Amino acid sequence: MRCFLSKLSLVILPCLFSFLAEAQTTTFRVDMSVQIAIGRYDPSNDQLLVRGPFNGWSGTDLTVVAGSNFIYEAEVDIFEGDGAQVDYKFFIGSATSGDIWEGNVGTGENGNRRFNYQTGGQILDTVFFDDLDTNPGGGVEVTFQVNMAPLIQNGLFLPEFDWLEVRGAFTSWSAGFELEPISEGSPIYSGTTTINSIAPGDSVEYKYVYNGDQWENGSNRIFILAQQALQVLPVRYFSDIGPDSNLTEDTKIVISVNMNNAVALDGTPFNLETDRVYINGEFFDFTWWEWSFPPDGFELLDDGTAESGDAVAEDGIYSIKFQTLAGQPKRVEYKFSINGEDSEAGFQNNHIRYIRETGNYPLPVDQFGNMVREPEVLSSDLGVITINGPIDGMVTLSWENTDAVLQHSENLDPSSWQNIANSQGNLEMVFPVTEVSKNYFRLAKP
Repeated sequence: MRCFLSKLSLVILPCLFSFLAEAQTTTFRVDMSVQIAIGRYDPSNDQLLVRGPFNGWSGTDLTVVAGSNFIYEAEVDIFEGDGAQVDYKFFIGSATSGDIWEGNVGTGENGNRRFNYQTGGQILDTVFFDDLDTNPGGGVEVTFQVNMAPLIQNGLFLPEFDWLEVRGAFTSWSAGFELEPISEGSPIYSGTTTINSIAPGDSVEYKYVYNGDQWENGSNRIFILAQQALQVLPVRYFSDIGPDSNLTEDTKIVISVNMNNAVALDGTPFNLETDRVYINGEFFDFTWWEWSFPPDGFELLDDGTAESGDAVAEDGIYSIKFQTLAGQPKRVEYKFSINGEDSEAGFQNNHIRYIRETGNYPLPVDQFGNMVREPEVLSSDLGVITINGPIDGMVTLSWENTDAVLQHSENLDPSSWQNIANSQGNLEMVFPVTEVSKNYFRLAKP
């Protein structure tokens, strides 16, 4: 036995030493100029770290680059194979502002930054902390509003004792600011805060949470930060569960996705001949299944059968049919998967749609990778279509309503209007025109 152990150590140790010798230095760099300007980072008192699996997510200190007042770097020895994908994020530890992680700044898990490791050493591109590259100045005052009536009626939220707040990327998802009833006894709670850590025109993620740990269901809410100094968000129910949020009768729905020219997150094209398509999500009492292990009943098919709900076989559009029951939520949150992997979009970037008709309802056809997030209440003003061309036999249609679906008809018969796949959220599409054909277009609610 002693002889065996001795031989085993002789085999392993040279390999171990060889592996250790392959460690190479990776240089991380971050531009903190905007964070310093808005007072989010104080170089004299705050700690600045890069965190990732290479340091157990505990952090490695960054120091200012010689000759610069705002670019910081850290050199880290990393033990990985060539081409390995490595996640990381920058982090501020502030005595006054608390812990500040970067938000969803990359394609890695939980919105991490991600790079491909190169043996021989590498210097990563300099990035702005939180990707904020422009000083937003005084910021934008944003008013948040939420209707707590259903929770109050069900005794889940007690106005006399419970408290409600908003948390988001602008608070680093730590303790937010409290909301108060807009008037005595009102179930609508409101609060205003100034957001100056996100540039106007960028998206802002947030959620409502009460008693510090009762979060809304589903993925994060998102809005676009206005260019003006004041912005009031519309009133929404907590978790989007209101009096009209559930189905009034059993309904068959069909969810479809166009996989033509689809590309996975890692850049791999979808193979129509060999790859398979699944759906994962939170709907109809289902919850997210573990990636890489799709259960039975969640595969979409391109077979042209009534069982799957697919309209035309082998056209690259895959479909799946579900039976929903009265009382179940109208809200459907989901993501498509190639071969069971989380391959369509980044963390918490999901499709959100609503069942808007009972009985039978085919949802608008999705395009793989185009993450449409419908609002619960659609605007009655869908806007107008602008037509340019024809140029070289092609005409361009454009519109501004991201929630509207473009429809097409050849004869204006009410039953002839058909949704155009991948039109929702596209805002511009190009079509061929000829002298002998007639084509009519309009915007419609999904």
